[in-house]
Amino acid sequence: MKKLAILFGNDAYDFGKAQLQCAVNDAKALEEKLVELSFETKSILNSDLGTMAAEISNYETVLSGYDVGLFFFAGHGFQFDGLNYLAATDTSFADDRSAVYTSFSLDNVIAAMDRSSVLIKILIIDACRSSSVGGNRGIGTGFAPIFAPRGTIIAFATSPGQTAKEKGEHGLFTAAILEHIMVPNITIENMFKRVRNTVYIWSNSTQVTWEHTSLMGDFIFRKGRIESTNNIYHMDALRDACYECEVGSKIYDLISDLKTHNYNYQNLVINKMSKMKADLLRADINDLFVLGRNLYQASSNAFNVINFFDNLHSNLNNYGKDVRRHLLNGMSYEIYFDSKAHLRRKFKTHKYEAVLSELLSNEGDASRKFICSQLEDFEQKVFYIPGGAKLEITVAFNECFEEYGEEGIIYCIEGVYMEGQNILYTEDGTELYQYSEVGYFHKQMSITELEDFLRESFAVTRRNIAIDYTYDYSPKTDDITIFVPMNQQFLRYAN
Repeated sequence: MKKLAILFGNDAYDFGKAQLQCAVNDAKALEEKLVELSFETKSILNSDLGTMAAEISNYETVLSGYDVGLFFFAGHGFQFDGLNYLAATDTSFADDRSAVYTSFSLDNVIAAMDRSSVLIKILIIDACRSSSVGGNRGIGTGFAPIFAPRGTIIAFATSPGQTAKEKGEHGLFTAAILEHIMVPNITIENMFKRVRNTVYIWSNSTQVTWEHTSLMGDFIFRKGRIESTNNIYHMDALRDACYECEVGSKIYDLISDLKTHNYNYQNLVINKMSKMKADLLRADINDLFVLGRNLYQASSNAFNVINFFDNLHSNLNNYGKDVRRHLLNGMSYEIYFDSKAHLRRKFKTHKYEAVLSELLSNEGDASRKFICSQLEDFEQKVFYIPGGAKLEITVAFNECFEEYGEEGIIYCIEGVYMEGQNILYTEDGTELYQYSEVGYFHKQMSITELEDFLRESFAVTRRNIAIDYTYDYSPKTDDITIFVPMNQQFLRYAN
């Protein structure tokens, strides 16, 4: 996920009584944190109106090449006639109208970010600051209420009409952000709740921060790893196309039989395993992992292996705890990753529900953490991880043909939406899919078939996905025909 931040900090105001002490420190300190969080950043310090306008214009120009945009301002801010303004260093504070004509409109910043195609827009304003009293930042009576366009969160140092304070080296608001922004695995909304509580305490209950959000999904500044187990297996086991067992390994014959893709040999493996429990207990963990991968591979056509997966929980329990864990790790890895350790374009789902059910059992928790640690860097393409939040999907239909042979009306898919965003992209993932009879291979499906297709596409079980329908059709029965594109991708954002 590409992230771009622009930060303004204004201390050195031309109007002597308006000078501040900490706004530049605020911008510098937050920039350091954002760099740690993989943002590309640019800070502009003590900028006049012309510089602010030019830099914001440049920011708008490049922002569409990113997924997350962040705008930060520390300095004087005010509202006049219901509109909000950010004061440049050369803003005139002679009277209200002079201040308006020599300041930058916050609405223009919001509009600039909204014109871009960036998915997540974050504005942090440590201003809302009244008069020229020492320790405060601003004029007038603080900021007016404001509207946040879709995909935007705007965070202010104070509630509307209040003023913000400086204390020590930073504004209270920025100091609290610095305190909480590195906390792992909390949404941006929850992070700002923590900031609000901190500021409220630090200000002796006189300053309450405020946000307006129209974000459609969750954004997390810092994603912490789940009990990292990424490196317990050798890379040759993860890239198992040419894997060689340990010298003298008793597992070699089992893996070789499974790799034949001949079900006559594959079917013998389950019986052989039951007679080799002691050997499995002593086996190398990489051998067990690759054995688990190949068992899952064979479960698509070898009936004895299929039966093993049909009663996976009790069958795995016939082996020791460690054997069970490494076999299950291999099975789950095979669902998502190919023989070169690349994330599959299409997940291998012929027995995925049995494996996912096992990952969610008490005995499977270590394996769940393992596969989650492997998937967490693929948020663009992986929508559900075992044990994660329930998916809520909305499919948008439209009529393609009024009549199509005996089937009657044919519906095509306009989009598949999650958290308000269309996630249905073209085969190369560079743009959103649009229905066309040319250039796409479509398969006719019923509603039941479509829902099975979606569950398998996301590798999610029935209980962990809710599918709704909108726009031109709300199907209540299964007797309609839908054109479903096969050469497409589901992505959170474009390549």
